[in-house]
Formats: sequence, C-alpha cells, structure tokens
Amino acid sequence: MNIKRKYVGTLAIVLAGGIIAGCSETTSPSDGDGVTLDFLTFADPAQLKVYQRAVDAFHELHGDEIQVKLTGLSTDNYTQTLTTRLQGSEGPDIFYVQDFSMSTFVQGGAALPLDEFLEGPDSYVGKEDFPDDIWGPTQKDGVTYALVPDANPFVMYYNKDVFEEVGVKSPQEYYDEGDWTWDTLTDITTTFKEAGKEGYVQDGGPFGINTWIYNNGGSVEKHGEVVIDRDPKTIEAIEYVNEMVLDGNFVFSGSLPQGQGRDAMFMSNQVAMVGAGRWLTPLFLESNKNFDYIPWPTNTGEKVEPTLVTSAYLAVNSDTDYPEEAMKFISYYVSREGQEIRLEDNGNSVPSIEGLEHVITDQPEPEHAQYLLDAIEIGQPIVFEFETPGLSNELEDIYELMFIGDLTADEAITQLGEKAREMTED
Repeated sequence: MNIKRKYVGTLAIVLAGGIIAGCSETTSPSDGDGVTLDFLTFADPAQLKVYQRAVDAFHELHGDEIQVKLTGLSTDNYTQTLTTRLQGSEGPDIFYVQDFSMSTFVQGGAALPLDEFLEGPDSYVGKEDFPDDIWGPTQKDGVTYALVPDANPFVMYYNKDVFEEVGVKSPQEYYDEGDWTWDTLTDITTTFKEAGKEGYVQDGGPFGINTWIYNNGGSVEKHGEVVIDRDPKTIEAIEYVNEMVLDGNFVFSGSLPQGQGRDAMFMSNQVAMVGAGRWLTPLFLESNKNFDYIPWPTNTGEKVEPTLVTSAYLAVNSDTDYPEEAMKFISYYVSREGQEIRLEDNGNSVPSIEGLEHVITDQPEPEHAQYLLDAIEIGQPIVFEFETPGLSNELEDIYELMFIGDLTADEAITQLGEKAREMTED
C-alpha cells in the first residue's frame, strides 16, 4: 500500500510556518440558522458508506442546526492533499489524520485542543471512556488534539479460493494443529510462488515491519532507548522479512505497478494473503470474496503473539469558523452510540471503547471475527516512530532500499538505528 509518503518533512515546514488558512466555502451557513461542516477522510467507497452511517445518525439528532458533508479521498497522497487544502484556504472543518502524520499536525498547530470541550456538557464522550494507552501521538504536553474513533489490530486475510486452487492446506488448519509458524509460512508461500501466485504483500516502513517485530518479541525502542539495531529478536524479524521479499515469497508493495494494490490483487485471486486491520472487510464482502481472518503466524513457540494495532485520528481544523459544532460532531462520531452505528454490520474497524465487542462477533462473515478481538487485546500501537515528525518516513526510506536490494539487511539495520537516534536523541 505504501501509505507513508515522502512529504512529511515538507508538511512539518508548512505547518510550523503558520501557512494554514481557513476552511472551505462549503462551511458557510446552509440556511439562516444552520451550518454545514466539511468532513474529509481517506476511504474507499465501501468504507465511506460505513462513515456515512454515523453522519446520518447525527443528522437525525442535529440536522436542523448542523449538517456534515462527508468527502472521501484515496489513501495515497491523502496527507499531501489535506495539507494543500489547508494551505489554500480550502481546508475541511473536520478531518481524519493518518497516524504517522499526527505529531506533525500537532506541532504545526493545525488541530484544535479538545480537552475543555470534552469536559463540558455538549460532548457525547469523555476521555475516561477510552483506555488510557490509546491516545498515542494525539496528545502533547497533556493536551489532546484529536480523538480515536476506532482501532485496527492486524490479522492476516487469506483467500480461500487461491488456497484451494493451488492445493494448499488452509491457515486455519495449520493454526488448529498448532503449526501456524514462520516456517510454515515460508513453505506455503514457496508453493504459491511456484504456482505463479503471490504469497503475501509486504509493506515497507514501520507500518509494514513492526507487526513482524512485535510478533517475534522484539522492539524498536525500550524505555526511551533505540534498540532496533541491538535487540536480537528485532534483528531476526527484519532479516526474515527481507529474505522473504528477496526470495520472492513476499512481494514488496512498493514494487507493484501503479494502481495494483493488495486489495485488487486479493479480489482478482493473484495473492493468497494480505495483512491489514478490519478496513478491507467491507470491500471484500461487497465483492463476495471467499476469505477469512487468521492470527499472525509465530516464531516463538506460542500460538499467538502481539501484532500491530493502528488508528487514524479525528481532528478539528484550528481555523474552522464553527469549532463548537465541529467538536460536537466528532464527540458523537467517536461515542459509544456513534461507534456502534458505524462498526456494526461489517464495519471497517474495531471499537476503541470497551463494551462494544458484539459489533464484531455478531456478524456471520467472516467466520473467525473473534481473531480481531484477540489481536487487539494483546496488540501494540506504534508510538515511538510517530512521536517525532518525519521519523517513520525516514525509516521507511531505509526499509525500501533494503527491499529493492540496494542495502543489505545488515546495512539497513545499522542505518535504522543511526537514523532513529539522530532524530530522537538530544
């Protein structure tokens, strides 16, 4: 998917320079009394339908005074497009922020502080409704600049038709036997390669690598110290993924032709497995794909290990003309009611508020939705790489050079450690 673009450094300069202007013309009052809020997100059409559920429910409560206009863009270049609109006085009142760019928007003053509103009577949700460790880069110096509408623990999706076509036993069978391991994955992706199929699509950057690191018991940093080039488990994970890419068992997403992403490959039966959160589920179900989830294969002797948990964040433009209305909407959107409306009936994420697990397990498809809840229970978010603007981008550049063969694994690991220390240590 290659979602970490190379523009975050430029974004930091733009935001820090105070170039952000007001919101778009669509935020002018919709009639004599009401206002219209422009809401921008990144989503495919199936995901956009999920988001619209909460917008429609909000309109039922407040449509006379507040209308919300939802617009979806492609994930590719989303942050760059958002930044351009903010510069050009066409910024939305409300916008999703990709996890890797949140600290840059906070540093540049693009997002309004939310704490005072959340403590007031007009908010549908309070910070106490969320787990303490969920906020990540949305907070700086004790101030909250965005809300966490949901979360996405990583699982593997597998295409049952491809497994049956090639004659490979399903991941669920291996898992039930206690043999869903890295060695098994190596064997079956070799079989897919020999059959002319891709076994797995591998992303670069922390987004693509950290699940393997966490899954192997490794860490990028411990107690504020960079260990990506020193921790044996971390090094083992990076070396394994690189070997799988170079041997052709995995295909690096950055090497795919323009327009040929993991979702299209999965739906056209070109690839057997992809790794993602729940966001691919609505698209695959609408396309009638025969698929299921499986936990990440392990290398530790344990049946299940932690994987990556990702979140996108919901912020209010610091230059909106309607801050109270915008904050009221986002508080509803992330509230218990808002999340239940969005995420039931095969929504695209897992709730970030406890007590809504039934919206995942009540669905008949895919069969093993419980694996999402199992993954979020022990999963780990990326925090360290996203706290420093531009760091995840720099690390992605190094991973990409490794995957295309311009750096050896040893060279890349050394550079990863050096770059992380350079950008985070005083």
